[in-house]
Amino acid sequence: MGSLEQFQNLPYNPAGPLKSRSAWVLVPQLVKLVYNVLLFVAKVIPLVGYLLLRKLVCKKMKDITGWNALVTGGANGLGRAIAIELAKHGCHVIIADLDEYNALRTVLELRYYGVKAVAYKTDVASPDQVQQLQRNIEYEMGPVDILVNNAGLVPFLVSDEYVPENLQRLVNVNILANFYTVNTFLPGMYVRQRGHIVSIVASSAFLPAGLMRHYTTTKYAMRGFMEELRDEIRLAGQTKFVKITTIFPFFLNTRRELVDAISKMPYLSKFPLVDPEQAAKSIVRSIRLNKRKAFAPNWIPVIWLTFVCDMPRKIKYLFQDQFLGN
Repeated sequence: MGSLEQFQNLPYNPAGPLKSRSAWVLVPQLVKLVYNVLLFVAKVIPLVGYLLLRKLVCKKMKDITGWNALVTGGANGLGRAIAIELAKHGCHVIIADLDEYNALRTVLELRYYGVKAVAYKTDVASPDQVQQLQRNIEYEMGPVDILVNNAGLVPFLVSDEYVPENLQRLVNVNILANFYTVNTFLPGMYVRQRGHIVSIVASSAFLPAGLMRHYTTTKYAMRGFMEELRDEIRLAGQTKFVKITTIFPFFLNTRRELVDAISKMPYLSKFPLVDPEQAAKSIVRSIRLNKRKAFAPNWIPVIWLTFVCDMPRKIKYLFQDQFLGN
């Protein structure tokens, strides 16, 4: 049965009772656990040394010349800046955007760098349009090597983000569109054993400020999606060939309505605005270095702020009030 709705309406079928386990069964399991812990410690010590050494050695950036890069939401703002930066490094670029006029303008600018570039008017929240996009790209440009999921919506820019159709559209674009594009283009990357998937999330998925619950929720969803995707690629035996990068941009000087809204928000108004071109340079560098996670610009390593997620709330609020308060 392929329908979740039909499955949901089926009678509940409880699993059988668990078998009772005696102490004689638990003792071998405990011995095995202790053995695995000791073996893990023995293996992790040289691994930590290797990882520290790798941090000190300058990594060679991969050459993406001639790769086909699809940038969703690439007509304006950060998407446009990423497309241009990819073109500067020799990538052929495909723009997928609802803004056909500015997408075509961006294409003309991309061709200045001697690469192939095309634009398709596409709603990436529609699975049918994403599948048609794949057919168009492969017919005109060949397979996609780099997928940049940049398209996204900021719901608090409209007069009432709480209207159900607005919330549904937010989920469709910020979450489901990523499902559709990855499901469409990842299998081909496996077959060719070459690919890179990039998700433009948001710094609020690491540092929520309590002012954008719907938007931040969708970005946390994509953070989790990319973590799970990375492990899925590993289990498929494709880690060497298909890479992922999750980007957490700081607040960007893009759409006027967004800049005006942020300037009126407590805490957020204290953060410096970043030019999209500066962020795009950092993003493409992170792609070429195969970074799993990075801020944009990459002022600080993501790992240094992971502790914030588990920081006691009173300490976090003290930090916000002290450094970001009025």
